[in-house]
Amino acid sequence: MAIKFCVKAGKSAVETIELINKAYGSAAMSRANVYRWYARFRDGREDMKGDARSGRPSTARTDENVESVCRLLTEDRRTTLQTIADRLNIGKETVRRIVTEDLRKKKDQHEICSSPLWT
Repeated sequence: MAIKFCVKAGKSAVETIELINKAYGSAAMSRANVYRWYARFRDGREDMKGDARSGRPSTARTDENVESVCRLLTEDRRTTLQTIADRLNIGKETVRRIVTEDLRKKKDQHEICSSPLWT
């Protein structure tokens, strides 16, 4: 909000950086970020929400993906996390978390999908 205030008050980007550094000290945001946000507000931006990002959604641990991982493991218990990730178009780390946290993976594949989640 301080950057937006400075833009509306007619302060330059350099003056804005100086004021932010004075107010926040070592906790101040970087010069690059101040310049970036200064330009956004100068160009008419009104909110501080981040820009939309391309690529995978922030979370892929949906019920559908948990069920799909379970199904793929049932079909081939020796399949790799990377193979599952590639087939479902989700990250390998997400697959690992689904297997270890959501499915409460045991050593035996039979125990994976017969957990209380699936009964």
